[in-house]
Amino acid sequence: MKKQRLSLMAYLLLTCCLVMFLGKPATSLAQAPDKEKDGSKILNVGVGIELNALYPLNDSTNYMGTKLCYESLIYFEDGKFVPGLAESWEFSEDGKSLTFHLRENISFHDGSSFNTEAVKANYEYAKSNPNFARIKAISNCERMELVDDRTIIFHYPNPYFAYLNDFCYPDLMALVSPAVIEEGNFLSMKDVVGTGPYIYKENAEGEYVRFIRNEDYWGDRPYYDEIIMKYIPESSSRLQALKTGEIDLIFSSELLSWDDYEQALSIDGVAGKVSETDSETRNLVLNAGSPSLSDVRVRKAIAYAIDKEAIVNGLSKGNEKAAYRLFSPGVKYTDFDLDTTYIFDQEKAAKLLDEAGWAINTKTGIREKEGRSLSLSYTYYAAGAMNSLIASTIKSQLADVGIDVKTEAQDMMTWWQNCTMGNYDITQWDTETAFASPHNYFTNYAISMPQAPYISSLEGAQDFLDLISEFQTTGDESRVAEIFEQILNYVNDNVLDLPISYVKEMVVYRTGAIADFEFSGVPTHFDPILITPAE
Repeated sequence: MKKQRLSLMAYLLLTCCLVMFLGKPATSLAQAPDKEKDGSKILNVGVGIELNALYPLNDSTNYMGTKLCYESLIYFEDGKFVPGLAESWEFSEDGKSLTFHLRENISFHDGSSFNTEAVKANYEYAKSNPNFARIKAISNCERMELVDDRTIIFHYPNPYFAYLNDFCYPDLMALVSPAVIEEGNFLSMKDVVGTGPYIYKENAEGEYVRFIRNEDYWGDRPYYDEIIMKYIPESSSRLQALKTGEIDLIFSSELLSWDDYEQALSIDGVAGKVSETDSETRNLVLNAGSPSLSDVRVRKAIAYAIDKEAIVNGLSKGNEKAAYRLFSPGVKYTDFDLDTTYIFDQEKAAKLLDEAGWAINTKTGIREKEGRSLSLSYTYYAAGAMNSLIASTIKSQLADVGIDVKTEAQDMMTWWQNCTMGNYDITQWDTETAFASPHNYFTNYAISMPQAPYISSLEGAQDFLDLISEFQTTGDESRVAEIFEQILNYVNDNVLDLPISYVKEMVVYRTGAIADFEFSGVPTHFDPILITPAE
């Protein structure tokens, strides 16, 4: 998010401060409620990070909590925009004005009315926050016109094909009670107050966060009286908690590797499901500014040396599909054949490395050039369930063609800082979910992405960057399609991004508590309304 051109590193510093300083309402050290107590219907969920920073501008690790408390004007479900707090919307003929018609009789958790004044207060606050720069629905907005309590018009200087997409972010675009907003304070809010089906009730630090049902919720009445998010950072401990019945459910590919998934299914009384649709792409970024990777032949050699089919068959047990394009099939504006497809071919990889002057040292098995070894640093975010497995597999595959790889797991802050400063050779930087793809992956390509430190030095880079600027100022879908074909071919031809596989989301649950689980239209988003409880 980032358009007064604030870097992603600055965003992370803000987020870090947020996690450290956000006020925590109703903090308690009491034991988590017993699911049998008073006949209450309680769902216990295992999470890998403490949900103690439920301010909407946060990262995906808090999605499970924010989705319970907050709601947005619209949502993205199965490739379509669907009503949320807005029941309908329309664009003006010139595409420069977007009108939302709000639902009636909705209140925030503090009892205040949800109306256009509240929407305006939220988005004026967001617009003043430099971290919203890439959210064009906000940063491009010239003014918000309140027609009445239920009708608001967003006025823009130009059409843009993805304004509606931007409103679908479940965290950034979530609406809060204006009473908790502090002007100019982008680190915290006074309280956690939304319109969602659950109310943030209690935080026992290091143990759990408790949500209680919003009895005045405007939508379908949730089944569970309470939802307890239990903080269990270790994967093996989460599986043990599932086995003993301490928790009922573990959700998401961030918390479950495919080995974890299979291990969970081996437990008596535990079932699981895999999402039918892909959620994002596991993707590598190659640092074309690195001395070892500045020659495109070396980057192409890496692309040919990685056996994606072996990765998905081995690590995902065949559940995921190998990715030969940056975005999965069905993502709008990306369904075309690339000029080049990098199919696993070690001979071709070796030939390219030979042509680039990197010769095998027969004693070490590592390629050298002018007295320097072809040794690469591969960094990744430590908490991702599959990240270390992918890194070690790629390390082994590249060793087969004489490339030495040193892998390093890093905490989120260190990893993001190093990425945006160019302190890596290879890093894993996955794409975003469907409603944000492909546009928001490229909006900050030259500003706050791992490619930013070097992109302007590449041949043809200015034309590439001009295309990125152009798609942000047009509503002409045929032109948008042309632009993305050029953008994606440029990235692919230069091997700046190297997609590995398309992610499937996972869930495992105790059948004594849950009869069935249905993934939402954006499978990374947890929605307890879609859970069928056991009788």
